[in-house]
Parts: sequence; C-alpha cells; structure tokens
Amino acid sequence: MIRLIFCDVDGTLVQDNDQGEYTISVENLQEINKTMNSGVHFALATGRPADFVPRTYGRQFSFDTVAYSGAYVTASQKLIYESVFTLEEARHIHAVLENQPAELLCITNQNDYCFADRKQEYIDEFSDPDNVPDHREILPWTLSELTRRKPEQTFVSLVILAHQPEILKQLAEQAARLGYDPVMTRHDGISVMKPGVNKASGIQKIAALNHVPLYEIAVLGDSINDLEMFDLIEESYAMEKSNPEILARAKYIVRDVAEALRRIQEKNREEQEMSKC
Repeated sequence: MIRLIFCDVDGTLVQDNDQGEYTISVENLQEINKTMNSGVHFALATGRPADFVPRTYGRQFSFDTVAYSGAYVTASQKLIYESVFTLEEARHIHAVLENQPAELLCITNQNDYCFADRKQEYIDEFSDPDNVPDHREILPWTLSELTRRKPEQTFVSLVILAHQPEILKQLAEQAARLGYDPVMTRHDGISVMKPGVNKASGIQKIAALNHVPLYEIAVLGDSINDLEMFDLIEESYAMEKSNPEILARAKYIVRDVAEALRRIQEKNREEQEMSKC
C-alpha cells in the first residue's frame, strides 16, 4: 500500500493548460485532496526552491518538499537538511567557466541570486516579467564583489548556464572531474550537486522521518533530475511527454498527475479489500 507520494513540479504537477497558462489543473488539485483525505501523505520533489509552489499557487500547496533537487529538504514547513557550498567552492567551480560563453548562478540560502560575472543576457532571462521568479532578489554584485562584502556567504545551489548545448556538456564534464554531480535542471542549465545529493537522497530523509519504507512510496516525474528517484522507488509514474530516459525507467506512463493519483488510490483500495479476506 502506498503511504507517501513525491511529485515533481515543472512538467508534472505544473503544466501548460489549454489557455497557455502554466499552472496546476483543477483535476490535479481535486485528486491531491482525495489522495490526502484517504490518508496518503503528498510531498514535492523539485529543482525549485521550497516555497515556490505555495508562494506561486497558494498556501494550500504547502507540502513537505525536496527542493533544489535534494539540496534543501523541508518537513512540516521546517528545514531538516541543507547542502551548502562555501564561497571557496563557488570560486573553484567559477574558474571552470573562465573564457567560456557561460555564466555561474549562485543561489544563496536566502534565495537571492548572484550571477558570478553579471552577464546581462543571463540576468535578463531571469528578470523576464513573463516568468514567475524563483528568486527573492538579484544581487548587484559579481561573485568576486560578494566575496569581499560577505566572506561568510554560503550557497544552496550553483547552476552553470550556457546557451550552447555543446558548451554546457563540456562544462558539466569538467564539474564532474572536480568531484561534483552535474544534473540537468534547465534546458540551458546544469545544477552542480555535491556527491550523493539528489532527489532520491531527499526522499529518503522525509521517508525516514515518517517511518515509511521505500516500497510504500510512489514517485511522479518527467525530467532528467528525476532519474535518481525513479531508480530508488519501484512505484514510478512518468508523464507521457517525459524525457525518454524517464519513460524507459518508469513502471507506469500516465497523462497527468490526476491519472497517477487515481491509479494509486485504486490500488490502495484493492489492497485494503484483499487484507480483509
């Protein structure tokens, strides 16, 4: 019986509707409520910050969250785990980008953005008024300037940005040689993760806190940064428009979150009926 569900956000819980709005469908919301009312715990696993969904779509979406692809984990709206980068580590990764058409986005623990070289094309992309912002503030300093102003500053996420796929791939390989795990979290961005930090490790932390074994967990996703949680959890549901690698690893392929939740509820009911026999 499934007792705990982890759902990805972009492309999974949040999708474009018929009006072109990037939102959570009424059908998804209804099935989430039904699932939770049946006693199943619903949580999020996302590359976004922990407060993105409730801040953007309403406080009714304040779930336990594996945020920043595993680097920041909350339960009962409290921080239970955080993986941080020091300024020295950020500068080490920044050195890889020297003389490359790329930028390093350094996200502080306060969810402020520092663009290491303050390249305007990347700042403009994240300042687009048509996009829902992840950040609280874009800092007016380069990484070097921030180092002088706040030498104790730490970061919860470092993202290598490059518009050319071949450059992004090359930089990801260099980050891996430095001992980090590069994970694609944007079409033009690679999140640099510390070894062993990913959505799967975050799931294990929340599961342990709730005393839920892995075989009583289901995961829903669509993207490359969902691979680790699909490898960890057998009961996996991929959206039908998912990345091919996700489709290949998923146990089930569904149209949307609502369909996955209906299937989980039905399987739970069947198991409950069988247990009565």
